[in-house]
Amino acid sequence: MRYIKSSPRVTVKFVDSDTEDIIFEVKDRTWMNVGELLNDAAVDSIMKHEFKGKYPKNLMVLAVAEFELK
Repeated sequence: MRYIKSSPRVTVKFVDSDTEDIIFEVKDRTWMNVGELLNDAAVDSIMKHEFKGKYPKNLMVLAVAEFELK
């Protein structure tokens, strides 16, 4: 048995760190281009463009891939 990814694609999740609520997701990324979403300027720009509402005081950005035991 071993863990295998069902897809080579990655989801980047923007999460309110205080409540752990998922604000929104950027789906269908590769491991190679996830890094472009993890810098200060990109996060600031994405939040201003995508998020409509009260901005969270603390934000967590996670790269998520799912693995299945086979």
